[in-house]
Amino acid sequence: MLPTSRYFRLFSAVFILTLPGLSGLSAGPAIDLLKDQAGPYEFTLPEPASGRLENSPLNPVRAEWLKATKLYSDKFFKPAKQQRVDTNGSKLVMLQGFYWYADNYWYHPPKGWWGVLADRAGEVGQAGFDLVWFPPVSNGSYYPKQWYDVDSQWGKKDDLFKAVKGMHSAGVKVIADVVVNHRNGTNDWADFTSPDWPSTVIVRNDEWQGPKSKYDDEGQGDFGCRDLDHRDPLVQDETKIFMRWLKNTVGFDGWRYDMVKGYPAYYVQLYNEASSPVFSVGEYYDTNRQDLANWVSATDNTGGKLNASTAFDFTTRFNLVAAVESERYEILNDNGRPSGLIGWWPAKSVTYVESHDTSPRDPNFLPGASAEYKTQRLMGYAYILTHPGIPCVFWPHFFDWGQAYRNSIQALINVRKAAGVTSTSRMLVLAASNELYAAVVDGEKQRVVLKLGKNWGWNPGAGWTLAASGERYAVWTQPLP
Repeated sequence: MLPTSRYFRLFSAVFILTLPGLSGLSAGPAIDLLKDQAGPYEFTLPEPASGRLENSPLNPVRAEWLKATKLYSDKFFKPAKQQRVDTNGSKLVMLQGFYWYADNYWYHPPKGWWGVLADRAGEVGQAGFDLVWFPPVSNGSYYPKQWYDVDSQWGKKDDLFKAVKGMHSAGVKVIADVVVNHRNGTNDWADFTSPDWPSTVIVRNDEWQGPKSKYDDEGQGDFGCRDLDHRDPLVQDETKIFMRWLKNTVGFDGWRYDMVKGYPAYYVQLYNEASSPVFSVGEYYDTNRQDLANWVSATDNTGGKLNASTAFDFTTRFNLVAAVESERYEILNDNGRPSGLIGWWPAKSVTYVESHDTSPRDPNFLPGASAEYKTQRLMGYAYILTHPGIPCVFWPHFFDWGQAYRNSIQALINVRKAAGVTSTSRMLVLAASNELYAAVVDGEKQRVVLKLGKNWGWNPGAGWTLAASGERYAVWTQPLP
């Protein structure tokens, strides 16, 4: 059969011209004859695809971002009515559901840390925790790269979803650690993908050298990442989309905002209004309680501050640790009220004894912590679990320091729940001196007295029942009169 394809004829003509001895044809009439036989042809390179390679279905991270954009951008998504948990009179008890050395750089459970959280969800609920705080989901954790890449050092995406679902089945709401102050590039400092951003989202005074925003940072910088300019509409829009995705696709209920000193508090209000969390708390790392109170107030410009974020009570934490370590309890007293943020605004105070930020950065420390260190932290739990505020327990203290230690924390949680102690329970400091702290707290059902310190002789008198005790602490209860 004679070939009919003009491309084949063209190929044949070119092949013939290249045969030995036929090179002379290239200048003679034979070349024209061959061209005529080949027929007219055009060869045009195809235009490049409009999207980048990452648009391919082979890139699930990018596909997730694009899907989230279609679902949750302001063009398509209307936020639910703002309805935070009312933290006035709140009975919430929170668990920090991780620590520095729980990720796969140090610890290697079969399904990562998400698998651990999923497996222990029932225990978390049975212990009486109402909220559990998860670590950042994005690859890179506190130095996030692609926001939607949730196959991270904490585990795989499917196991993350199972952990969230498991906590919900146990009656526990799940708080996501949201890192929006700063971000790293995918492979370098500023090659942002998923979501894709130009380097002009980086604040002008960031240490990275390259094209940046025309504005300086509005808060504290982070030298390990590129600090983001939240004045940029692109940053605002993508942050809202991401948080809506975390809430409505992954299933998170609320937020722990990382490093909120890095940007003004009104962005927290913006992002809360866009994502409608049931609860939020900010890490404003400062022991000045006036600054903490100012930050909380600035996260809600409406009357009553009902939807204002809570804040970790760093003032209480550092005063408390100093007091139990030195036995000088006057540190905890402010004219009969607590000296921390709980003495001023307890409904917006999340109290804690230790966290991943304050626990020593040594992988061998927690497994080898001294008996005295453990005693002092348990005294701290006796304080926060009997006092106003929203107490937060550190995962390794509850799960990793042995059954006896866990039982001691559990007993204090049980006292709080049984007495009906709330975030805003009425209280009075009875004594705060060298080797003695005592306070009385009115729960909804019972009155509670706490004693801390080496003063063994003090007790509240007749009519009280010893409800929990340990080395250098005791808790008594009695029915309300």
